Amino acid sequence: MTLPQIGALIILILSTALLYWIGYRHGLTDGQKHQPTTSTRRKAA
Repeated sequence: MTLPQIGALIILILSTALLYWIGYRHGLTDGQKHQPTTSTRRKAA
């Protein structure tokens, strides 16, 4: 492989990893935001 091909491959791998990481973090925060809250405490009457 030539030097420009190696550079393009590295950029492709890094951009794919960054996109996956951003999607993973967004999925975690979205899941925490929409997580059902189950409480065992009773409300005061």
